[in-house]
Amino acid sequence: MQVTDESELYALVGEIMVLTARVESCLDSCMAACLTSASLELSQPVLRRLNLTSQLATLHEVAQLLYDRRDKTLVEFRRWLRRLGRIRQRRNDLVHHELRVAYSSEALGRWKSEIACMREACAQAPDWVAVLEARVAIVRT
Repeated sequence: MQVTDESELYALVGEIMVLTARVESCLDSCMAACLTSASLELSQPVLRRLNLTSQLATLHEVAQLLYDRRDKTLVEFRRWLRRLGRIRQRRNDLVHHELRVAYSSEALGRWKSEIACMREACAQAPDWVAVLEARVAIVRT
């Protein structure tokens, strides 16, 4: 079934783009939690230049330095990072591939469930920031 109301598609794409920006902001917050407060201002130029893929890779590497590889927290954090990576990939698929073809109601429905996953991942970010800040504080002492 072809989608005839393009405003629904525009709203969906807009929401996905806004949520992608929120995912990047979540990663920024997690990265900032791993930095000393004195270096935060100095590190901003570097952090601003990291794309989502680089942020994910950096946080993965930092987490491996903060936790034992079998630590349950590390396992859950890496799971969250993988989820964010899948969100990034799905957004790229949407922007670079799927928008080139005619959309159906079924495809829009799948994207609506994707939006729900993005919201859930963003909602978890403050908890991960707190976990990372606490761990960094322990490591520093």
